Amino acid sequence: MNSEEPAVEKVEQLVSRTDAAYQRWLASVTDDVVTDHVLMYCRESLLERNTTYGIGEWLTGFLMIGQEGDRGFFLRCDGGGSVFRADLGGLGEADLDVVAPAFEVWLRSGFAPPADPEPNLPPTADVYVGNVPVDRIELLVRARKLLDVDWRFEDLRGLLAAQPFLAARSAHLYALRRKLEHAPDLRPYLLYVTDHGLAAILPTDGAP
Repeated sequence: MNSEEPAVEKVEQLVSRTDAAYQRWLASVTDDVVTDHVLMYCRESLLERNTTYGIGEWLTGFLMIGQEGDRGFFLRCDGGGSVFRADLGGLGEADLDVVAPAFEVWLRSGFAPPADPEPNLPPTADVYVGNVPVDRIELLVRARKLLDVDWRFEDLRGLLAAQPFLAARSAHLYALRRKLEHAPDLRPYLLYVTDHGLAAILPTDGAP
């Protein structure tokens, strides 16, 4: 037996447990459906994507039924068939945001993704690192990776002593804020320039 067959069979079993509205829709399409923002999977893509990403290992009882860039859309297969969205880099039930209470509701909307709350940020700004405790060099190592900068490791202690220091010029703050959603321990230390001084890109309380 092909090693992928058991995984495919599990996905087929999940499909059989989805609500009637989704099963009717899935049976009605032969190719992926592309809307303005969302790629909805046909049956063939559904089986391939769920096995490739190993969705069942991270989200028991869910199917990934579509995608929006690096975010997936997930259907709960039992208990009402609610639709959720989550970043593919951070899968777990705690990471799911509700898109619609049922697939049929989302279908009627034309698969419209939920609007992201607009943070009060400029599109770009200079980014600084500040307030990192001097004994927490590992936070600076993580900030280096998140910001994709090439600070030399031998210079990190000097950078800690020089805080706040310029880390990136004209950085795209919205993209950076998205990254910080999955790095809460870095939020207090990545700052951007405002008219009133430096401010956190994503405050630790998650407020815009």
